[in-house]
Amino acid sequence: MLPFDRISELARDVDGLQRHLHRVMSREIVREHGVMLLLGTMSAEERLATFLLNLVQRLQARGFSPSELVLRMTRQEIGSYLGLKLETVSRTFSRFAELGIIEVEHRYVRILDSERMRGLLAQRAEGG
Repeated sequence: MLPFDRISELARDVDGLQRHLHRVMSREIVREHGVMLLLGTMSAEERLATFLLNLVQRLQARGFSPSELVLRMTRQEIGSYLGLKLETVSRTFSRFAELGIIEVEHRYVRILDSERMRGLLAQRAEGG
């Protein structure tokens, strides 16, 4: 997180920074809108898999691990974001752990089998 006042000041002083920030924010809004449209038709497992894969992909683009992350959101917040109840989010995390797809310890999540997680989404795309 960056202080808004400082970013505004820099955007005024650095040529092209404001335009670049607008492009980045626009891309994020479009991506977020697309994800929300997709989530509306997905099962709980597909929603959580999409959320985790998207999050780890975004973190990896910023130089973080391609398979490990610390969730900054509570399960309640994740449920609210994904349109799921807290219990459903917790059960789905547990199911993924039982299947050996992820390892969870409080807010720490390690994706053990990203291909299998993607497979949950590929089955849907193939119609089954």
